[in-house]
Amino acid sequence: MLPEPILDDLRFQRDLVDVARKRIIHYCPEWTDYNLSDPGITLIELFSWMTELIVYRLNRVPEKNYIKFLNMLGVQLQPPTSAKAELVFRLAAPFPLRPDDDTIAIVPKGTEVGTRVTDEEPEVIFTTDDRLVIASPHLTQLRQTEEFNKNYLDRLNVEVFNAFSRERPRQGDTFYVGFDEAHNIAGHIIRLEFKCQPALAPGIRREDPPLVWECSLGSGSWEELSLSKRVEEQDTTGGLNNELGSLTLYLPLTMKLDAVYGRNGYWLRCRFEQRHPTQGYYTESPRITGLAAFVLGSTTTATNAVYCYNEVIGTSNGDPNQIFQLAHYPILDLWPNETIEVQEMQAGELVFVPWQYTADFSDTRPFDRHFTLDTATGQVIFGPAIRQRDGTVRQYGRVPEMGRMIRMNQYRYGGGTVGNVPSGEVQVLKTALPYIDRVTNPRRASGGQDQETLDEAKMRAQRELRAQERAVTTQDYEHLTKRISREIARVKCNAPVRADGPLPPGMVELLIVPAATDALQVGDLSKLQISDKLVSLIQAELDQFRLLTTTLYVREPNYIGVKVKADIVAFDNVDPEMMYSRVVESLNAMICPLPLKAAERYKTVLGPEWAGWEFGRDLYVAEIFSLLQQVSGVKHVLDVQLYQREVIPTNEISPLSEEADTKEKPPLMIVEERVIRVPSDSLLCSLQHEVALKYL
Repeated sequence: MLPEPILDDLRFQRDLVDVARKRIIHYCPEWTDYNLSDPGITLIELFSWMTELIVYRLNRVPEKNYIKFLNMLGVQLQPPTSAKAELVFRLAAPFPLRPDDDTIAIVPKGTEVGTRVTDEEPEVIFTTDDRLVIASPHLTQLRQTEEFNKNYLDRLNVEVFNAFSRERPRQGDTFYVGFDEAHNIAGHIIRLEFKCQPALAPGIRREDPPLVWECSLGSGSWEELSLSKRVEEQDTTGGLNNELGSLTLYLPLTMKLDAVYGRNGYWLRCRFEQRHPTQGYYTESPRITGLAAFVLGSTTTATNAVYCYNEVIGTSNGDPNQIFQLAHYPILDLWPNETIEVQEMQAGELVFVPWQYTADFSDTRPFDRHFTLDTATGQVIFGPAIRQRDGTVRQYGRVPEMGRMIRMNQYRYGGGTVGNVPSGEVQVLKTALPYIDRVTNPRRASGGQDQETLDEAKMRAQRELRAQERAVTTQDYEHLTKRISREIARVKCNAPVRADGPLPPGMVELLIVPAATDALQVGDLSKLQISDKLVSLIQAELDQFRLLTTTLYVREPNYIGVKVKADIVAFDNVDPEMMYSRVVESLNAMICPLPLKAAERYKTVLGPEWAGWEFGRDLYVAEIFSLLQQVSGVKHVLDVQLYQREVIPTNEISPLSEEADTKEKPPLMIVEERVIRVPSDSLLCSLQHEVALKYL
């Protein structure tokens, strides 16, 4: 049920009579007798009573009616969503521990890992989504493009393996490392140890060789990998020219089995490719004489949630419409194996029988084992008995027998924005695991949202009533898409407007901005990426509403990164560091695809209904001048210069991650025209701004 407002929140004695008496000394200082028999006190009480009648909050009656109508429509507050994180479990020692050793480490599904408790921050618990098995990698193949039919792995003791062309290496030369197809290594941290014939003058820069490593993603696609820059994992192969050396690769969870030239396996490949002249050029091919693989740990996904098992919620009294309360709420959406169980007598023995969740009891028959669950309040409700028009009473859903215990076999609670923790914060194992040394999250957790507010529920109900379960106009597509998942923050629908336009006739393009406010707050643009899972979910949901001849295309908007370089003068006695943070905060709030918290302080410039930068809206330098002049403490804005570059979320790195300082960033282009032109399918987002304080 949606919460109802209290219509009359002014109290006769506390808010009216007592307040009026306190003001007597100010307005009538000569009045000194405040006893109850005084005629003046009687008049105060009389007028307070009349005022109470007038201010009965009649203006809130429409809101109460609105909420009642929403309850009749079955609208409920949507529960919070949980943040997702990738957790890296590191082994105490690399596997295999010795040759031919088959030791494995197992991280069970539902393993709890938390953040450290501090005086300011409570503990945040994450639980693993799947069972993780860390086993020794099984190298099976080592092949070169020119002789792919020849496997050199078992011949390294008697024959040298030339990684590239024997005569003279050419750009594009590639060698492949294959792993056993029966052992999935997706997400593993793999260390490759090479033995090579030392080369004194290969023509390359050993600290930055012209090599590109990639892994197979299935269906012939590949993903480029970055070598680990951790101190104990740095590349020591010298471009495969040192006699002994190793390198470490963090394999993605998306790595898949693939067939390369007809041979199956989990594949890594190394390609000779010069990215910039300082890397040099191979004058001769590296010669490999030995290769071994070790696993240092592995990655798995985890959810900000706490599991609760077999919670007894009460005993049935045999009446219809029974309501039971779970100990923890709000509840995350139930998984298929999460349900209510009720004691029943079967074969002369009391056993717990699972019941089925249903959204409502409208189609439920009297003997159906159905229940509903309000995820916002944690209330479990069984079927009611309702009197029909003909006077008969119909039971909707089965009633648990009197005296039978009722329990929830499993549910998860938690979620919210508190789960969007920075990288490196999740590091406390709640239970000890064999061979596991430590755990951490290399990237920021994302996706956590708080429970839907009453105002958001009202807006959602309006959109659903307007769409009427069909998608015809662009507004219909936007409304229906927005309700699919709370992972979606903004939607822009583009439809063909003319025959020679960018979209062909019959195609509808949906631009999706994910709910990544917390990540944008710290400048993490990588979270603007939308997952393939979300794209598939949107297409599947809209498929039942679209016209038969309409083709759906779902993608991210094009993002333009903007850097502002500003020279400002502050008022006297203003802290420079505070001034700098205020200016940067205002720029980040304005140049952002989603509304940040700081936007509330700049409504005079951004507008009262600021929802992030508008699609296709140009940015003028004059707007930056106007914004900065509104920042508290700014006396003058001397100069503003704009820079821009393309932002591709999949290529962005969180500024808090270990790779932030080592990854090469795309070049910035200075904006000469004093305006950034934004296409209709594009949005602006902030880069790292540069603010200089000047003194006059």
